[in-house]
Amino acid sequence: MTSTETTDAIVVLGAGGLVGRRVVGELVRAGANVVLAGRQPADIASAAPDAPVHAADAFDAGSLARAFAGARVVINAASPLRDTASPVLLAAIAAGAHYVDVGGEQVVVHALYERHESLVRHAGLIALPGAGLDCVIGDLAAGWAAEHLGEAVDEGAPVRSAPAPRRAEERPLDEIAVTYVFDDLALSAGSQRALFGAAFSHPLVWRRDRWEPGRAGDHRRVNAGLALGGERDAVAYAASDAITIPRHVAANLVVTYASTTRRAAAAGAMRLLARALPFVPRAATALLAPYAAPDTDYSRTQLAVIAQVRRGFSAAQIVVRGHDLYRTSAAVTAWIARQLVTRGPGPVGMRAPGELFRAAPALRAIASVAGLTLEPSFGSSAPT
Repeated sequence: MTSTETTDAIVVLGAGGLVGRRVVGELVRAGANVVLAGRQPADIASAAPDAPVHAADAFDAGSLARAFAGARVVINAASPLRDTASPVLLAAIAAGAHYVDVGGEQVVVHALYERHESLVRHAGLIALPGAGLDCVIGDLAAGWAAEHLGEAVDEGAPVRSAPAPRRAEERPLDEIAVTYVFDDLALSAGSQRALFGAAFSHPLVWRRDRWEPGRAGDHRRVNAGLALGGERDAVAYAASDAITIPRHVAANLVVTYASTTRRAAAAGAMRLLARALPFVPRAATALLAPYAAPDTDYSRTQLAVIAQVRRGFSAAQIVVRGHDLYRTSAAVTAWIARQLVTRGPGPVGMRAPGELFRAAPALRAIASVAGLTLEPSFGSSAPT
């Protein structure tokens, strides 16, 4: 089969990794046509014993071409995404396949938009980087909250069949803030490396009509609910929502934060560290040694994504709650890949979640497969 003869196959590159294996499990449970790919075929075969397996390396274009031949969608779960995203995206486009990845690093997502958006659009395909918890959940939650302020919630099928106009274009929102809240956060070694890298730079924020570096150590108070300690401090965090949300919602300011502790003293120390790290040479990341014990219980992590929008004296908020960062990201990514396999005509190119999906219906569908709860400030999460 040549790369121009597409099937309904979803190829998962990095299928033996922490997230990749979970993505495969979600796809298999949903009855998808899964193909496994990775550097060690013998090690990844156990992720789905009945699935085809290909030896593939993110930096070997020939092996990627063979693995992606005939694919409808390629899921990139090969770490580090900072290095693998660009070559894997190019190989997916060459194979005539849509591209999604499990990352969410702001610098990676921003670079992909800057470098490859035109290529993807002209190929008539879709690329959705950051297709896990960060930034799909925050992006869609912010879009839904913005719809509420505009009094025009976009109900219908979760997948858009035509491009939608940018919301609030005539009257931009004053502010959109997305905050990621975690308790008992357990991170893999790969996630720790990504976090180390992001910590040594200023998070980008959207101001009026451009991205610019935010203030180191910027912070705000958020109420994550009683289960996560109520009101707590959150510091500026380089999430990809600041890159994607301005593509479909007009706002004067889009910022992202994270809170990993409910202890006031620890939160204060995090603010001081956030102010200092951007001025430390980036080469210092090599001195940080990530470690995750083989028996780490990732399911213990409790999480919430809080999307807050404001225009004047009007405000709306959506809180999305769940647990297990990696299982949640896998469920989100697998759901998106399945929608891209079956969708008909619609928007193409490098797209934000809110450009491809209707916010409220998509969030409800994702919540049902990922075990998430939705708490809009403006009433029931059920459609009216």
